[in-house]
Amino acid sequence: MCWEALRDKALSRLESEAALGLVDEELMHFLKLLNKTEDVFTTSSCSGRIVVACNDVSPCDKKGTKMLLKSHSTISVNDLIRAIEKAECKHIWAKSSHPLLDVAVKDLQKALDIVDHAKRAGFKYSGVQRSHCCYRVIIRSNDSLYFPLFKDEDAKRLARVVSELNKFLLEGKVRLARLMSSLEAGGLLSMEAALEDLLL
Repeated sequence: MCWEALRDKALSRLESEAALGLVDEELMHFLKLLNKTEDVFTTSSCSGRIVVACNDVSPCDKKGTKMLLKSHSTISVNDLIRAIEKAECKHIWAKSSHPLLDVAVKDLQKALDIVDHAKRAGFKYSGVQRSHCCYRVIIRSNDSLYFPLFKDEDAKRLARVVSELNKFLLEGKVRLARLMSSLEAGGLLSMEAALEDLLL
């Protein structure tokens, strides 16, 4: 009963947050596929993102950080320029990060199988933790890319920064697609169920 209650609560929250536009849209298809089976449900997720932020102390001071831009898709040089123009802090930086998934799994062997597929797809820091009523699978690569930014940035440098941020973001999305294919090939993800949904 504990598992069913946790799963129902998580799926209900996902549905509510999706309706409010709080869930990364390009990840919704994958989340629905993962949540199709009774012994798996997702708790939190991100398909990777680019952020531009600032604060007056240091990039390590999360409390004082102000978000200037957040995007789960690629950005343009103009997007970056507009974000920098909004900064009123001493330190400004841009960061690109890879996908992160938190999945609850009922069975230990299935949890270990998912981790194995995740590592083969490039999420080398993935692992399993024992949690209440289940096993928690963290799918992550621990990769991120930082660039310090300044108000009087050179246009050529900004173009290079944007190119690197976008390339890094897309690399993470390729890993995510590779993971989906690997899970499907291993019988842990049902693309047929997704097709049925589209036909209804």
